[in-house]
Amino acid sequence: MAGSPERGSLVSYHGGHTLYDGTGRLEDFVQAAVRQGFAGLGFSEHMPAPPRYPYPDQPSWDEAVRKFDRYVDTVQELKVTYRDELPLLLGIEVEYLPDEEEYLTDFLARYPFDYVVGSVHYVAGIGFDHCREWYDEAAQKCGGYENLAVSYYTNVRGLLALGVTDVLGHLDLINIFSPAPISGDDVAEAEEATLAAALQWNVILDVNGRGLIKPCKQIYPRAELLRKAREMGIPATFGDDSHAPDQVGARLDEVRASMRVAGYQTVTALLPDGHQIQRVELPL
Repeated sequence: MAGSPERGSLVSYHGGHTLYDGTGRLEDFVQAAVRQGFAGLGFSEHMPAPPRYPYPDQPSWDEAVRKFDRYVDTVQELKVTYRDELPLLLGIEVEYLPDEEEYLTDFLARYPFDYVVGSVHYVAGIGFDHCREWYDEAAQKCGGYENLAVSYYTNVRGLLALGVTDVLGHLDLINIFSPAPISGDDVAEAEEATLAAALQWNVILDVNGRGLIKPCKQIYPRAELLRKAREMGIPATFGDDSHAPDQVGARLDEVRASMRVAGYQTVTALLPDGHQIQRVELPL
């Protein structure tokens, strides 16, 4: 079960994944958030990947879309059912691939999303975060781990340039299988350029605790990048990256602590206001 950060400023906008690599009923995620006193919750199910780049656990594309349609309908129904208990948002975690930008924008146009989490899980056409073998394969294809990281951040900036991202997911996911952050002058330059792009495109950083249970054993983004983001004035929010109802709120105590150490005093919430979604700063 989750930790117990201060009541009243608990939110998460990256999570509720059940279609491909998670389990549980969406309503059980909502009830877990209500029990913990969440101020807002967003569902960000993975976009069905393009047919040329299916996720390892994804069914056929047609079936993936049918499941996604049911996800959208269910979240819309839950928004009505729980409107007096918890502000719920319909979101999506999109997948950026440089040669599939039109697919991404066309898919977004099909549904009434409240917000979009933008993420990169593929470099050189390989889903690097799936397993260590694929991670190493992607690095080899890029010509080494530093080049892997540079290529990753190039993709993140390509995603941002589409102008569709509200929340930037797990900024330095590229370190997932690295015992220490990938470093080097080119990597540092790529990270700085990506933070500058995040500021330019006015996105919110997803401070995501799921990395603590991955080989990297770190919150995304790591302390150094999070501090730089705060110094630049980039807003940040919580992401539990839940893949089951009992993961709602998981590791948010550590996430909150990392944001405080970085100098943040508020966490950014996305809350419905009539037919619009407003950014609201809540006490950290």
